[in-house]
Amino acid sequence: MSLLNEQIDVRSTEGGHPVRFAWRGRMFRVRRVIGDWPARPEAPGAPATQVHMLRVSAESDAGEPSIIDITRDTESDSWTMRRQWN
Repeated sequence: MSLLNEQIDVRSTEGGHPVRFAWRGRMFRVRRVIGDWPARPEAPGAPATQVHMLRVSAESDAGEPSIIDITRDTESDSWTMRRQWN
């Protein structure tokens, strides 16, 4: 596992689900969403977190499979690649 925290360029569906993303000059295709942790309040009455995390099964254009954690900052709509599990 590598902790990355690097910005990525994500192409998503109208519903906001990632389909493809570019990272370090390579394209990855999202094969399926494994886990989905939406932005939510940390405690009753607390403001909502601004980070939505997804764990996805992805495949590079070269056919290399990976499990990858990506996040979307719901306020800025920016995406980050957090972890890559090899």
